[in-house]
Amino acid sequence: MNRISAFFVFCSGAVNSILRRCPSDLNKYQGIGATIFFTGVFSALAAGYALYTVFESYVAATVFALIWGMMIFNLDRYIVSGMRKKSSFLKEAALAAPRVVLAVFIGIVIATPLELKLFESEINAEIGMMQQETYKVQDDLLKKRYETDFKTINDEITLLRNKLAAADQERSARVSEALSEADGTGGSRIRAMGNIYKAKAKAADKAESDYQALYADVNPRLQAQLTKMEELEQKRNSDLEQLNRASLTGFASRLKAFNRLSDREEAIRLAGFFITLLFLLIECSPILVKLISERSPYDQRLEMLENEYYLANLQSVTLSKLATETRLDFENKTAAFRATEMINAENEVFVHALRKEKEEIMSRNEGWFTLLRKRRIFDFLS
Repeated sequence: MNRISAFFVFCSGAVNSILRRCPSDLNKYQGIGATIFFTGVFSALAAGYALYTVFESYVAATVFALIWGMMIFNLDRYIVSGMRKKSSFLKEAALAAPRVVLAVFIGIVIATPLELKLFESEINAEIGMMQQETYKVQDDLLKKRYETDFKTINDEITLLRNKLAAADQERSARVSEALSEADGTGGSRIRAMGNIYKAKAKAADKAESDYQALYADVNPRLQAQLTKMEELEQKRNSDLEQLNRASLTGFASRLKAFNRLSDREEAIRLAGFFITLLFLLIECSPILVKLISERSPYDQRLEMLENEYYLANLQSVTLSKLATETRLDFENKTAAFRATEMINAENEVFVHALRKEKEEIMSRNEGWFTLLRKRRIFDFLS
């Protein structure tokens, strides 16, 4: 094998020493290893793009992308190398099911950042619309905050202007009546008729003086409210300009924009679906190849080698267990015999001592009464 073939065999997780004896399986495991390797490359590219949108640094994105790619590569290699061909397809499928689920999740994680890169221009346009919507919401909230103050000032201005308008209408009506009496078009139909004209002229003069007094009182208040309105508008405009117009350039914003495009555009949704499906097939292909392939010489040799290790280990464990049990049984029986013999020896020593003491007492003719008084009678009756 050349270096490239050896590298792809290493990527597949196959045992090189066994594979050398099975040249018919070499191409299969080279293909599996190449798929695992390029899956790691794709995952590194996807992670690099996703992390660049977060950190906006080529160095940080490259470092984390390499770490992520190696982790996915190692995980895929472990998943594929851990699968074993069994005699029953259902057993193999049951063992492969958790690995397929894990591969599906890995494929989705890899496909999502690459989809964001492929539809970058459409996503940027959608992000612009999202920013405008965000700005409008911010503007509406700010305007709503000033709405009560504007309404209060507007109500006050309207009230003051209505007062001036009512007084002006009253003044105009009285002046018009006085002029009508003066030119003979009024109620008396006589030009400048004495008392009636004087009364109308007096009412007009009073209306004029009342209007001037009211104007002198209301106009400063009206101007103050108008000035207050202008200041409030300037403050609101200043707050609008100082709003934090943060740009939506993060990974979450791009993902949200892509989801909005997928919901609205059928073509983008189908394209995203088939891209994700493609990466799922790429990620699951090594497992599927191992699952649907027949038992090959490599699998048989590997199973034989594993059985040899298993039987050797079982033999070693069994012999060690038997030796341990035999040693424990011997020690238990030896300890029991030793304890029994020690008890018997102690009993013989005790009996011999009692007999000797009994003989000494009897030789001194102390009798049974002395033994009873010393409370030793029961020792010598045994």
